[in-house]
Amino acid sequence: MDYAKEERIGNPDLFTGRKKELAYFLNWIRNIKERKSHSTALLTRRKMGKTALLERLFNLAFFQNDGVIPFYYEIKEVKMWQGDFCKDFFLTFIYQYIAFKTRKMEYLNPMDRFDFEQAEAVVIKEGDPELAQLINGVKREYTDEHPDILWELVREVPMRLAARRGEFIVQMIDEFQFLNSMIFRDKALTNTAKTLAGGYLSTAESKIAPLLVSGSWVGWLMDLLTMMLPTRFRFKNLDNMPEDEAVEMVYNYSRFFEEPVTGETAYLIAALAEGSPFYISSIMRSECEDKDLTTIDGLTRILEFETLDNRGVIKFTWMEYVNTAFSKVNDRNAKKIVLHLCKNNHRELTRKEIMDDLELDMTDEQLELKLKALIKADIINQGQTNFDYRGVSDNIFDKVFRGVYEKEILNFDVREIKKEYGEELETLKKQYAGFNKEAEAYCREKGIACSEDNKWLGGTAPI
Repeated sequence: MDYAKEERIGNPDLFTGRKKELAYFLNWIRNIKERKSHSTALLTRRKMGKTALLERLFNLAFFQNDGVIPFYYEIKEVKMWQGDFCKDFFLTFIYQYIAFKTRKMEYLNPMDRFDFEQAEAVVIKEGDPELAQLINGVKREYTDEHPDILWELVREVPMRLAARRGEFIVQMIDEFQFLNSMIFRDKALTNTAKTLAGGYLSTAESKIAPLLVSGSWVGWLMDLLTMMLPTRFRFKNLDNMPEDEAVEMVYNYSRFFEEPVTGETAYLIAALAEGSPFYISSIMRSECEDKDLTTIDGLTRILEFETLDNRGVIKFTWMEYVNTAFSKVNDRNAKKIVLHLCKNNHRELTRKEIMDDLELDMTDEQLELKLKALIKADIINQGQTNFDYRGVSDNIFDKVFRGVYEKEILNFDVREIKKEYGEELETLKKQYAGFNKEAEAYCREKGIACSEDNKWLGGTAPI
C-alpha cells in the first residue's frame, strides 16, 4: 500500500492489529455513499493509537479512491486566534480535497499551507475556478477580521461542497476537545471561544459529510459532546488490543528494532501491557541499561525502569498527564482519592464510602464536584450510577501512580511494586503454557519455525 499522508507512527509497517476497528470504520466510510453513516466519536485514553488509526483510515480511503473524500484535521494544543484557526482548517481541507481529486499527493504537504494566494493558484491550475471563488470569499472574511462569520463559513464548506457537487466526504477531526479551549476570539489570546463546538449542532447531522471525531481526554470530550452536541454523535470505544494482536505487535517491534524476544517473554510483555500499544512500544524501545527482553529477570528490570525510574517513558508520560489533570482540579485530597480508588479498583465505591474511608473534611457536594473533575481528567472512572466511582483499570498506571504518591501519603515502600511484578510474572508464566500450545499449532499450520534458542528476531509472529 502507498501512503499519501505521513503517519506519525514512523515506519508504516509498525502499525499492527486493529483489524476489528479498521474493518468497522472502513465499512462506516463505505456506508457514507448510501447516507447510512452517523457522526461518530472515537473514545479512548491517551496513547491508545487513535491518531495512528485515523491516519491509517485517511490513507486507506485516499488510495481506495472509492467515492468518499477523506479530510483529516488535528486541533493542536496550541493557542490560536479564531481567524488563524479558521484559515488553517479551511486551507487544510482545500489542499486535501484537491489532492484527492487530482491524485497528486504533493498537495498534501505544500511548502506554505498558510497562504490563500498559493492555494488559489493551485486550484486555478487544476481547473477548478469555483474553488478559487470560495478561497477568495474566505480570504475576504479573514482580512476583514470577522471570525464568527468565518467559522460559520469554513465549518460548513465540506458539507456544502459535497452537496453542491454530488460528492461524499468524511471529516476526521482529532483532539476535538481542544476546539473550545485552544481557540481565542481575540488576537491577544485572552478571550476563549468557548462555543465553537456548538456550531456543529446542525452540521454533525449531515449524512453526506459526517464527522469522525476523537480526543485524548475522554471525560473532557464526553462532557463537550453531551453538553453542547447532545444526540449528535454515536460513541465508539478504542480499547486495548486483543491478546493475539498484542503478541503480534511484540514480534513486529522485535523484528523492526532488532530486539530479540522469546515466545515466553513476548507473551509476558503483551499480557503485562494488557494489550496497550503504548506500553508495548515503550517496553520494546526502552532505554533501560543492559536491556534484555529474552529473560524474565531482564523483562522485570525494564518494567521497573519504565514505571518507577524518572527516565522511563511510561512514567514520564503518565506523570505529565497526571500533573496536567491535577492542575485542572483543586489538588486538596485528590491524590488520596485517586490512590484509594486505585487500591480498590476491583470494585466500585460510593461517595459515602470514599468520604468515610478517607475521613474527608468536605461536604458531599464538594466531594462530588472533585470526583467529577477527576473523571473529566480521565484519572478515575464513573461507576454504574452517579453515586459510584472506580479506579482506572490499568495495571501499569496503578503502579506508576502508587510509586510516586503512595509513600507521600501512606509511608509506602516502593519495593513492594517490584515484588508485585515478580508475582504477576509467575502467574502469567503459567498462563503462557496454554497460549504456547496455540502458537505452536499455528506455526506448524503455517510452516513457521523459530530459531533453536526460541528467539523470534526477524521471524514471523505466531498470531
